[in-house]
Amino acid sequence: MHEVILVTGGADRIGKAIVEKIAASGHIVAIHYHRSAEKAQQLFEQLTAQNVRCSMFQADLASYEDVVRLHEEILSELGHVSAIVNNAGYAQMKSFFDYAPNEWQREIDIDLIAVLNLAHVFIPAMRKRKYGKFISIVGDSARTGDRKLIVSATARGGVISFIKSLAKEVGRDQVQCNVVSLGLIDQQDLAFSDDILQAVKKSYAANRLGSPTDVTSAIAFLLSEESSWVLGQTISINGGQTMF
Repeated sequence: MHEVILVTGGADRIGKAIVEKIAASGHIVAIHYHRSAEKAQQLFEQLTAQNVRCSMFQADLASYEDVVRLHEEILSELGHVSAIVNNAGYAQMKSFFDYAPNEWQREIDIDLIAVLNLAHVFIPAMRKRKYGKFISIVGDSARTGDRKLIVSATARGGVISFIKSLAKEVGRDQVQCNVVSLGLIDQQDLAFSDDILQAVKKSYAANRLGSPTDVTSAIAFLLSEESSWVLGQTISINGGQTMF
């Protein structure tokens, strides 16, 4: 079945890898972007050249009105959305006490409120159709805490709690809600010295950083029928750095 799958933050980095994986499986892809119009256009052209049915859509997910518009545009252009992979996020890496008052609001809006907006707008149609999947990606700091990612970790910790509760509410309507929690993924843009990079790798039981393939394979499983009894879970892809 060729499902319509929405990938938020799908124009670049992990989001792009997820879009490419989904497209290779024969699905129709809605590529969401906020400010990365040029990269979204490049990905759209790449996929259409491969005869993949896809479209690109701009929206600020922190805006409920934008999410409503996004839903209407995808429905009009591609059809009903069967699954969402929410990859959009925003984080500032600094001490909490280096924030100006209310400077944290944008992180909370993108990392938490956007997830509520997406669920509130898109999931009712999934419930009516008795089928849907909602996957939200977070960083592992949401589970472990991180003094340099304190605001985004807090917001994404809220996402984990929200998804658990949401799964209990909509699971009987055959809508699966899950979280994928990531350790450090090597996307060829890490600004680490060799010494620091080796030290970071040693913090992982696997003695390496994650790769985009590690992520996309887990997403592909959660989007497949083989995962139909997986609900309300946080799937950690972190090389064994934490095990709880």
